[in-house]
Amino acid sequence: MEAIISVQLQDCPSSIEAQHQRQAEARFERELRKSFPNDEALKRAFKLFSDASEGGTISKAEEKVAATWKTAYDKARQAGFRDIAVEEAYFEVKVG
Repeated sequence: MEAIISVQLQDCPSSIEAQHQRQAEARFERELRKSFPNDEALKRAFKLFSDASEGGTISKAEEKVAATWKTAYDKARQAGFRDIAVEEAYFEVKVG
């Protein structure tokens, strides 16, 4: 079953063209997906990272998986912001 990923650039200035915002979101999603072998791995890393960041208890092995989400997100963020100059904006990701 394929994970559903929703990416939205948030707190983006209204001066940025909608096309550029969509392109940034698409670059972000493509780069994020590259970091995982499949959607299930992406979904698992996202869930473990979310659980840990909300104070949940996860094992040492799960911590390593959760850390892959942070690394993947950072790489995707860099790709997403390439060619656009925005401050204070961030990518909101929802995985279902």
